[in-house]
Amino acid sequence: MRSFSPIGQKYAAVLAFFLVIAGVHPANAAMQKPQTTRLIVKMAKGLTQAQAQSVLKGHGGTSKAAISKLDVHIVEVPAQAADAIMKRMKDDAQIQRVESDRTRKWQGAPSDPQYSNQWALPKISWDQVYGVANARFDTKVAILDTGVDVTHPDLTTAVVPGYSVLDATNGLTDENGHGTWLAGIVAAHTNKQQGIAGVGYDHVQVMPVKVLAADGTSNDSDIIQGVMWAADNGASVILMAFSNPGFSDALQDAIDYAWAHNVVLVAAAGNDASNIATFPAGDRGVIGVSATDQNDALAPTSTFGGSVFLAAPGVSILGTYPNNTYVTWTGTSASAAIVAGTAALMRAVDPSLSNGVVVNRIARTADVAGTQEQTGNGRVNVARAVGDTSTDAIQPAGTAPYGNGGPFVGRIRQRRQMPKMATER
Repeated sequence: MRSFSPIGQKYAAVLAFFLVIAGVHPANAAMQKPQTTRLIVKMAKGLTQAQAQSVLKGHGGTSKAAISKLDVHIVEVPAQAADAIMKRMKDDAQIQRVESDRTRKWQGAPSDPQYSNQWALPKISWDQVYGVANARFDTKVAILDTGVDVTHPDLTTAVVPGYSVLDATNGLTDENGHGTWLAGIVAAHTNKQQGIAGVGYDHVQVMPVKVLAADGTSNDSDIIQGVMWAADNGASVILMAFSNPGFSDALQDAIDYAWAHNVVLVAAAGNDASNIATFPAGDRGVIGVSATDQNDALAPTSTFGGSVFLAAPGVSILGTYPNNTYVTWTGTSASAAIVAGTAALMRAVDPSLSNGVVVNRIARTADVAGTQEQTGNGRVNVARAVGDTSTDAIQPAGTAPYGNGGPFVGRIRQRRQMPKMATER
């Protein structure tokens, strides 16, 4: 047996002392790192579920879930061997693609909880459409978030049972509050003597899809399952108020599936005050939304650049909150919720509109605000979007690796292309 010198024993004792003080016992120090990590693996076409699981097991992975419509498996592998396993999988002809299961985080920052003025509604000309546009058809907005507190008096009849990837609540509870805040912005009861007004003031219903944990984070594999469920269960609009700068092919596949099922997809661009592209806002088929303030300037914390297709108010936005309360927060989450509510209201008025027509009408009628890099097609104007009659259809192109932003059809583009007037002599 190897023995330690007195000096070595002294240092070992000191190290053990500091590890215990730090809450790490020497015997458990190596166990503090995650023991497993998750991968998203897309299998080659034609494999049965049993064959796919056999292939994955051969690479040292354990299939935890499968999304058969996308040929995708969520796989758990030993963390220390993850890089090597991914390399081997990429060389396997039976595997089409493998990627890390990234974590995305909700977008919103606490502000003054007593703020009581919904300045954003007249800013987007909501007051001009309320009571004029006749919404008659039930339209469901799937809010992929932390769930919704269905007991809130401003939401009780506006929320329908949804789905939870995380528990058995059908999305009808919210331990965080973020999802409940979004639900109020989208569809809070309107024309009551108390509470707030939702952008989708009539016939717009919230379908909570719980994909974010109580800390506001989620893995792509959970989000993908939420997108697929919403697309298969009658969602007209999907709202995703979370972001991460990492692109995911698997998440793009799910978004493509939802787009092909005529869903309008909306996502928050993020609150990083940078032009680094984020996803899913930057994905093809998604209306990525930045935040503007009361003066139509880009909010100081808002992300801008290639993942932005549109803008909406996002500073000090009042919404519903658990335990029958209200809260004012700032962030692109609110902006995305306003756009989602606008799209839902348009379809509540005319359910025959395709997702491409809805996107085009919202983009081409937006108000000029900031620059194209900051707000894409401009800041949403709900009255003009609802009143527009154009039949052209467009799909957001997304940013790299598949797109280069746009298409830009709004007034910002028209202003940029307007020729300069010659100087009179």
